[in-house]
Amino acid sequence: MANSGLIFIPDISGFTKFVTQTEIKHSNHIISELIELLLESNKSFLRISEIEGDAVLFYKLDKLPAFDELWKLIKKMFLDFHSYLKIIERDRVCQCGACSSASDLSLKFIVHCGVFNEVPIQSFTKLMGKDVILAHRLLKNEIRTNEYALFTDAYLTENPLLLTPDEHWAKPVEHYQSYENFGEIKSQYIDLSQFRAEVPQAPEVKTKSGMSGPPNFTVQIKAKPLLVHSIITDHTLKPLIDPKVKGTKGFEINRLNGSHTCVFDDLEIHFVTTGNGVSEKEINYSERADIGIGFTFTTDFKIVEKNGETEMSVRIRPDKTDRQLNNPIKRFFTNLKLKFITARIIAQTKKGMNKLVDFIENEALKESAT
Repeated sequence: MANSGLIFIPDISGFTKFVTQTEIKHSNHIISELIELLLESNKSFLRISEIEGDAVLFYKLDKLPAFDELWKLIKKMFLDFHSYLKIIERDRVCQCGACSSASDLSLKFIVHCGVFNEVPIQSFTKLMGKDVILAHRLLKNEIRTNEYALFTDAYLTENPLLLTPDEHWAKPVEHYQSYENFGEIKSQYIDLSQFRAEVPQAPEVKTKSGMSGPPNFTVQIKAKPLLVHSIITDHTLKPLIDPKVKGTKGFEINRLNGSHTCVFDDLEIHFVTTGNGVSEKEINYSERADIGIGFTFTTDFKIVEKNGETEMSVRIRPDKTDRQLNNPIKRFFTNLKLKFITARIIAQTKKGMNKLVDFIENEALKESAT
């Protein structure tokens, strides 16, 4: 049975370039985060029909929501979207094209009303009808900005654009465009770029960047510094580098204050990224590890280019928490224990460094061959 209602599509601008010209592994993950954010932003009156890669098809049956309701939702989605992109940029560790260009993405919206059918397919409800097709066609237009809200005449007939005095900047622009099988479609759009001024800065977070003392050891790697950095910061590669690591758990993309867990046969080690700094001269990266016996330590990596290759220095230091004991005897034995454990970890890390170097150099050879 045909129903009349609203069709509302938030669409990620820049999606095609983002997923075709950057690393697919991280671009897909970032897009999925942003789509989830759009779903979370809709806490009101719209149903979800389907997720379409770079867009979400929302709808509402019967009575159309007033313009001010939709305008508030559009603003919330836009601000939430760009606020999250600022957080991604703040916490960015990975230097790949996807992670470094995510802030170039934006949003556009299509608001249309018409007639469509709700067709149940397994646990989903798919919308079908010519107005659903038209709403998607409207995303292909000659509007020059990539962040806008377009309202068709079909919607505006019953819901005129009523903006508040504070939104004097939002000047609706009439737009006419012809589409095959639909003829000329009249609409109005509002450039949303002014909303960017209301996007809050991401709150500052405490991070540590830079080696705090002399390294425990240094290795030479026949690879570029950025490749070395990308591999040591990608926890999903650890099982490939060290067979003793049976798997990893955690967020796929490494970010500041993000965590992951390395799973071994008889224990799990929990890691938190505590610092990352990338400059022309050097790269610094730090992560804290909890081995589950009341002992945590931080590993600092300093990466610099030397004669076209990489010199990587490593410093492993125990966390200071357990040293702050009032009893001098307990403090003495605790410090002794820390020194013993730290020495073992340094020795094991240095011993296993050959596997990491071999892995990185093999990846460098693959890159040079392509």
